[in-house]
Amino acid sequence: MLDAAAYPILASMPTRPEYLIPVLFSESGLRPDVQNSLGYAGLNQISPSYLASWGIDPADYLTWPASRQLQLVVKPYLQNVIDRYGPLNSGTRTYQANFLPATLATARSLSSVLATRGSDVYDANSGFDTAGKGTITVQDLANFVAKAAAAPAVKNAIAKTYAVSGGSPRDPVYGTDFMKWTPAKVIVAAAAAGVIAWGYHEGLLQQAWQRWRMTARRWV
Repeated sequence: MLDAAAYPILASMPTRPEYLIPVLFSESGLRPDVQNSLGYAGLNQISPSYLASWGIDPADYLTWPASRQLQLVVKPYLQNVIDRYGPLNSGTRTYQANFLPATLATARSLSSVLATRGSDVYDANSGFDTAGKGTITVQDLANFVAKAAAAPAVKNAIAKTYAVSGGSPRDPVYGTDFMKWTPAKVIVAAAAAGVIAWGYHEGLLQQAWQRWRMTARRWV
């Protein structure tokens, strides 16, 4: 699980703690010693080839505490993704960065398809497609983030991180990357649009009135 030194590091990550922690929980249960059948290891289930490129033995990596994995692997990995594709302002996009980072450039909506049944990516990660529709979408990642964000261990980790850094968390699933329309937001947006429209038409009426007055003066 997360050691005490992990929380200050989580607070210094290039994406917000409430965006990253649910992803780590979904991947490993916040356990740094987890490895899957394909050799993906650690908190964020990083590939063995990525670790090898950094000169890290995957077997040794599994013995590292969470704080060391976060500082030496997870943090630079995320920073590299952000440098290439832009900021990660939601748990959903952070999961996308961990799962298929290259898709960040093109799969920007919740309905965007990341993998299709029959592909290696889909077949290895079909658990994302809980509806059995034959595709993995960005929304599927959002659903996993939402489920993880509700877990007591995740809530506790987020709270401990903000106890170190100060501040307060945002929506962990959609953040500021995606607009989720609720009835209240629709009403507010419609009201705002009505004010703008009225202001526009009122401006036209005022212009017409001023033109009429100028014409009327010439008649006198």
